[in-house]
Amino acid sequence: MQQPELGRRLTALRKEKNLTQEELVEKSHVSVRTIQRIEAGEVLPRTITVKILLEALGENYESFLTQQTQVMETQKSTLPNSHRNTLLTAVLAGAVFLVAEIILGTMDIAWFMDGRDWGFRMNAIYTGLTVVMVISFALFARGFIVLSEVFENSLLKVAVYLLMAATLCKAILDISSLSIEDVESVWIPYAVIAIVTGAVGIVFGVALLRLQDSMGVLSRIAGILEIMMGCLLITVVLFFISYIILIPAVVLEILVLYRGYEYLSRPESLQPSGL
Repeated sequence: MQQPELGRRLTALRKEKNLTQEELVEKSHVSVRTIQRIEAGEVLPRTITVKILLEALGENYESFLTQQTQVMETQKSTLPNSHRNTLLTAVLAGAVFLVAEIILGTMDIAWFMDGRDWGFRMNAIYTGLTVVMVISFALFARGFIVLSEVFENSLLKVAVYLLMAATLCKAILDISSLSIEDVESVWIPYAVIAIVTGAVGIVFGVALLRLQDSMGVLSRIAGILEIMMGCLLITVVLFFISYIILIPAVVLEILVLYRGYEYLSRPESLQPSGL
């Protein structure tokens, strides 16, 4: 049984019975804070908690579960098929993005060690890979925009758009720096981009944490890793450590997107679980 729909249904049922949250506390002996968090969609309650609340509201659990199933299936059927296609494309694009980032990171290291002594061919390869990285990231990010719409996570949508803008800016700087002789002159622009990207990454991580009720523990771990990367980027001097965290973070995010694809592709269990 998914949030926030469960919270909405319980709230509507309580209001149908003309009960306040405090009155429901007296009838169910469930704490008011727990009821508030469930109705707000902040937590996914255990089965026994849902049964206790429904019993206090005079509702049959099986009947409620059937109605909930019908509601969710109706919601799924109204979602455009393009959502599922977008998520599947995002999964594949995420893998391409990760590979491109690893290669580009390796080339960056070689670039500095070689004293920027690259010819036209290597510059062309680097530019081509950067373009591939930007395009694949945009497709990858679109998957999270879909999840933000499906699970009503507006913070996630805002963070993704900001990350797309920051990634494009960094890509432009990367390509431009290939023709710059004075390496020192690009440190300030890179520092600014690192700080901005780090701040946006923290917001993205928080948004992923909010998605954990729907997408599970993978989303929570990915969110924590994104927050860690964001903090490292903000320091600027520790930015290189963020590239190590990037790999597991993106892998987990790909899995989150695939879980979202599965959710929209087939009926899933509505049995309450979790906290």
